[in-house]
Amino acid sequence: MEHVTKTYYYISTYRTATHKKRLQAAGATDDNTIIERFHGKIPDREQYQHLKNHLLKSGDTLIVYDLEALGGKRSARQELQYYRDHNIHVKILDIPTTTICNPEISDMVLDTVISTLDYVIDHEIQRTQKRQTQGVDRIRDKPAWNNYGRPQIQLPANYNEVMQRWTRGEITAAAAMGLTGLSRTTFYRLSHQYQNGGLQV
Repeated sequence: MEHVTKTYYYISTYRTATHKKRLQAAGATDDNTIIERFHGKIPDREQYQHLKNHLLKSGDTLIVYDLEALGGKRSARQELQYYRDHNIHVKILDIPTTTICNPEISDMVLDTVISTLDYVIDHEIQRTQKRQTQGVDRIRDKPAWNNYGRPQIQLPANYNEVMQRWTRGEITAAAAMGLTGLSRTTFYRLSHQYQNGGLQV
C-alpha cells in the first residue's frame, strides 16, 4: 500500500502561543501539530522523538517555526541532514525560502542552510579557540600564569631519598607510595618525570 504523504507541524518553545498562530496560518491544525511541553535538548524531547522516529515517513513534510525548534545551530544541522537522508521535507517559517512549494527548490535551499550551518559552527569553534589562546597570552606574563593549568604537586621532603631507594630496587613501588603519601596515579606520573630528568627535586 502506497504511503499517503502527510504534513506535521512541531512546536517546542516558551513562546508556544505566538508560534502556534504562525503555524496555523501555514495550515497547522490540532490533528497535525505536535507540541513539546519540555524545551530541552533534542534527545530528551519525547514528543519530538516520537514524531521523528514513528510518525514521519519518506515523502512527508515537517514544518517548524525556526531552527531553535530543532535544538539550535548544532542540533539543527544534524536533524536537517537526517531528514534530507530520509527524504523528509523540512520547511522553516523563519527562513521563507525553505517554504517554497517546489520540493526540489526547497531541498536545494535546505542544502544551503546545512552548508551555512557548517560554516557558522566551524567559525564559532575557531573564534572560541582564538579567544582561549588570547586569554592565555594575556596572563602569560602576569602572576596568574603561575596558577594556570594543572596545580603543581608539592613534593614530600623525603621524595628524592625514597625515589633513589625505589630505583635501586631496595623498596617496592607500594612501599614508596606509602613513604611519600602519594596516590598511585600521581606516583607513577611523577616517577616518569623523575626518571627522565624532567622533575626538579
